[in-house]
Amino acid sequence: MTLGIVVDDTVHFLSKFLRARREQGMNAEDAVRYAFSTVGTALWVTSFVLMLGFGILALSHFQLNAGMGLLTAITIGFALVADFLFLPPLLMLFGGRTK
Repeated sequence: MTLGIVVDDTVHFLSKFLRARREQGMNAEDAVRYAFSTVGTALWVTSFVLMLGFGILALSHFQLNAGMGLLTAITIGFALVADFLFLPPLLMLFGGRTK
């Protein structure tokens, strides 16, 4: 379940990065800035809302639901951190090559 959410956020960021590189001819650093400016807020808000929703599920008295809600919220949080802190440097390092 969380794999789909995590991959969707990453693909969303990567698609904006590639659009900036291909269609607008930006270098890697500017393309990362473009991706942050266009989808950064959307990724933050949707991830926060999902974490809040699954966090509320963690308050359930039924332990299977509570555990699933807590682990899902934590996974989405770690994925957001990875998308914001680890993905941009990797894109600048390996996505900066021109043809």
